[in-house]
Order: sequence, then C-alpha cells, then structure tokens
Amino acid sequence: MGIQDEQLRKLIDHIFDSHQDDVLDCDSCGCQLECLAEKVAGGASLREMWPEVEAHLMCCRDCREEWQALLCILRAESNGQLSTPEK
Repeated sequence: MGIQDEQLRKLIDHIFDSHQDDVLDCDSCGCQLECLAEKVAGGASLREMWPEVEAHLMCCRDCREEWQALLCILRAESNGQLSTPEK
C-alpha cells in the first residue's frame, strides 16, 4: 500500500468515525430544523444552541440543503422579500 493509499484510508476512516459519533440521525435532525432555523434567522448561533445539529449538517448533504432552503425562506420573509398571497 502506497503513502497516498494509506492517507486516503485514514481519511475515509476518520469520516466514518466522525459520523458514527454524531448522536443525531436525519430524522432527529429534521425534527429540530424549523425551530432552530427561526432562531438562527433571528440572529442566534446554531453552534451555541445545538452543536450536534451543526455537526450533522456538515456531514449530511440532504439535511444541509433543507436547512439552507429553510433559512433562505425565513430570511426573505423577515426582510419583506417574500409574502404570502392573500386569499
């Protein structure tokens, strides 16, 4: 095994070990996103409120995309850039 192969193997092991230590799965994370996004859109820090969610978002592309979309919507609403249609 070459040096590059060994480094790649260590990197892959680290990624899997880091994700296994993450106490939140996608379902648990998803249940919290709306509430947390409202607070973050208002200026709170996700890292300070719930670092485990932030860690999960760093590892999980699907949850991260949902998080980013939710934040964009909430920020647009609070800036008056998005309004709901009148019935």
